[in-house]
Amino acid sequence: MLQWLKCLLRVVGIFICLVGVSLGIALLTLRILVPSQRIEVPSIAGMDVEEALVLVSEQDLALKVIGKRYSSQIPQGVIISQFPSPGTKVRKNREVKVFISEGTRTAVVPSLIGKKVREARIYLSQRGLNCENISYTYARFPQDEVISQDPPPQTKINTEDGINILVSLGRRNPGFYMPEFMGRKIEEVKDIFERLSLKIGKIKESPSSGEEGVILSQVPLPGTRVDCETLIELVVSTFYKEKQSFSQKVRWIPTLVEVPLGLTKKRVNVVIVDSQGRRTIDYGEREAGGKVRIISKVVGRGEIRIYVDGKLVKIEKVEE
Repeated sequence: MLQWLKCLLRVVGIFICLVGVSLGIALLTLRILVPSQRIEVPSIAGMDVEEALVLVSEQDLALKVIGKRYSSQIPQGVIISQFPSPGTKVRKNREVKVFISEGTRTAVVPSLIGKKVREARIYLSQRGLNCENISYTYARFPQDEVISQDPPPQTKINTEDGINILVSLGRRNPGFYMPEFMGRKIEEVKDIFERLSLKIGKIKESPSSGEEGVILSQVPLPGTRVDCETLIELVVSTFYKEKQSFSQKVRWIPTLVEVPLGLTKKRVNVVIVDSQGRRTIDYGEREAGGKVRIISKVVGRGEIRIYVDGKLVKIEKVEE
């Protein structure tokens, strides 16, 4: 009896296996002969998430948000990109993966007042911000220190926008035009220098047949813009015993001077120092970039000094 039951169960098992294999083959054949329905993925980029969800649901598809990104161009909650791309054929219930916008990334502007320029740049960079424009002005604050900013502190801004800062150049020395001191006594001029906070650089003496202690020339020349940091050089007359000499030669020395390039005319002056003393010849204002031909009379040994806008540009020695 037991043996017969075992045979029956074995036959039933084999039958069930054969039925299962047959069903599997039938389903596979059916799947090959009758393919599943393919759905075209709709375009949902530019839609907000709720609108896109309704659309893909109507197409028997699913929507999955896989990431978020900041964007100053696309509003918050709007789809930036999708995968698969629009028009792709997919199976029913396939997930359409999307990235959505977080909107504009904002930050609160920190206070930069009192910081040095380099420190302010690093401070902004650490907070995802940048410095757009830097302007400079003379002020009572230390040099290179930030004295103003736009937007002001605690303002909420887009991180892509820059911050403008105003930086101090320090105190500006008061400037004025150089007075003419030639012909004045050195003692009188020293008092003027003290009142105007001017600095005397070098004082040279030059033999002269005239009164002693009189200023014969000055650098910078009258009319030049100076401040309290400008060093002023003076040549002062001193007595000398005139020696008769019949062997001294008189020479006419030609010199060609090129006026430096610029936007304005430049004044040309020539200082001649020879056995007859020191004298200055003003050639007036000349065009920038032009050439000036100068002929100087030199008696005996001497030198010719040429100044352009008070700046010494050429020295020519004359030997006997």
